[in-house]
Amino acid sequence: MSAAVMPLLLASCAGQQKDKAQQKVEEDVIPASKVIDFHIAPCETLWALDDSATLDNSLYWLRAMDCADRMDNAQASYQATQIDSSGWANVFKQSILVASTDPNLAQRRELLKNVNDYRGQMPGSIRPLLQLWRERQTLQVTLEDEKARNARMQAANEAKLQEMTSQQQALQSSLDDTRRKLENLTDIERQLSSRKQMQSDAPDIHDQDTK
Repeated sequence: MSAAVMPLLLASCAGQQKDKAQQKVEEDVIPASKVIDFHIAPCETLWALDDSATLDNSLYWLRAMDCADRMDNAQASYQATQIDSSGWANVFKQSILVASTDPNLAQRRELLKNVNDYRGQMPGSIRPLLQLWRERQTLQVTLEDEKARNARMQAANEAKLQEMTSQQQALQSSLDDTRRKLENLTDIERQLSSRKQMQSDAPDIHDQDTK
């Protein structure tokens, strides 16, 4: 091997070593799998994600709740029907979507029951967020219960007030009738008294004949 070729081989080896070193640094700094930034993840494709790394990430579920709140009722309801009702993740997704459609009291209770049935299967990493979601739904149930109770009380009070009004009207009618009867009796007594007075004041015909 000539002396002229040797520097070229050394330079080539040095270059390859440098490239390998650079590649190693890049692999250490940049992971092979990119981590999704769920703060800006598109809502349209969010619901189809089902890998374990995603489902174990509380930021994914926080974004899911945010996306559900941004949907109108029809969109959220439709999206919920597109998710298979199997496994804790799908049940939780459906529950988040349906909860955003302003369900009635019975439906919201059913959502809580469904999530509670799968709570033991959910990863510990999302338990704090799950607890917050459950508390939010429980508060909604409590609020609806209170509203329903107040509505029943108001209806009962209105019915009682209506009954008292009817009773008062009946008593007033009876009182008016009694007053009219008393007035009639008073008139009759006055008339009888007047007749007696007139009779006592009239001259006796027998006495006039005697005179």
